[in-house]
Amino acid sequence: MPHALARPTTRRATALAALVVAAVLTVTGCSTSTPTGEAAAPTSTTTDGVVVEHAHGSTTIPEKPERIVALSWMTPDIVAALGVNPVGMEKVWGAGDSGFQPWFEEFVTAEYGSTPEIIPYTEAGPNYEAIKALDPDLILGLYSGITDIEYERLSEIAPTVPYIEGPWNPSTWQDMTRTVGKAMWEDEKAEELIAETEGKIAALADEHPEFDGKTFVWGLTLNEGGTDLGVYLEYDPRVRITEALGFTSTSAMDGFLSTAEGDNWYTGVSLENLYDVPADLFVAWGSSAAEGTYTVENPIVSRWDPVAADSYVIYADEAKASAISAPTVLSLDYVLPTYVEDLAAALEGDPTVSGE
Repeated sequence: MPHALARPTTRRATALAALVVAAVLTVTGCSTSTPTGEAAAPTSTTTDGVVVEHAHGSTTIPEKPERIVALSWMTPDIVAALGVNPVGMEKVWGAGDSGFQPWFEEFVTAEYGSTPEIIPYTEAGPNYEAIKALDPDLILGLYSGITDIEYERLSEIAPTVPYIEGPWNPSTWQDMTRTVGKAMWEDEKAEELIAETEGKIAALADEHPEFDGKTFVWGLTLNEGGTDLGVYLEYDPRVRITEALGFTSTSAMDGFLSTAEGDNWYTGVSLENLYDVPADLFVAWGSSAAEGTYTVENPIVSRWDPVAADSYVIYADEAKASAISAPTVLSLDYVLPTYVEDLAAALEGDPTVSGE
């Protein structure tokens, strides 16, 4: 599995970290659910409450929840933004020593004056005892791999909404916001948050007309000795956000899609074919600044048009990488101003390798 922020399980953050920094990783051979969904989860409102349909069946939330356990990536952000400080959450990838991602910790501290309880990690899956002790009236884990058996056990504690279509498939950030909003009885507020965030993205695009029509590739840094450059596909959130800012994906995207295996959201380009990939800009993330430098100094990569023109942005810190890889209304607010500044500078030949 590549160091591609590959479906990070909050229950298995330690194992993911080991994968991320592994010395030799391949770009193929890992299959997951592709985040291609365009519609929010089927939902309805009955006299018995709100019903959310999902991959394991359907869940009825009988009344507006007040004590929410937010499992997995993205979910805690959305719950907090919709007006409830989660009573508990798992430590997520990209979090600091506190266990919270910086934008989330800043928001809940300012809004609620406290942070949620961190649910202790277990190798076996959800920490049922710790979750039960929080006395939740709703458990949310949309960006997760919650199994049938885990779903049944969690549902014995409180109404539970797991992934909607497939494991580690959150769909778009807009759809996930709508689904969490429905489960929280906050449909209208969810739409307001979506519109506000989309407005901010549009405003940033308007402020940078130079982005319009510029082509880009979003990818991965090279591991030492690597012969393939990992690249993300058109439905990946990193690619979608960059397009929303005015950029255009490389014309080689069709070729990327044709070589992707299974339902992967990334593929690899052999370095010997890299010069056949036109782009004005290269954006990537890696596990260290040294890895970013190694990539752009590679004899082949260094002569690729965007790198030769110093038009590249490489993020080597987990916070920025996770903020844009699993975007939410909170994480986008955190990362977009810096991201846009870095993109604009790169087009002027002023590259970024974070950590330097």
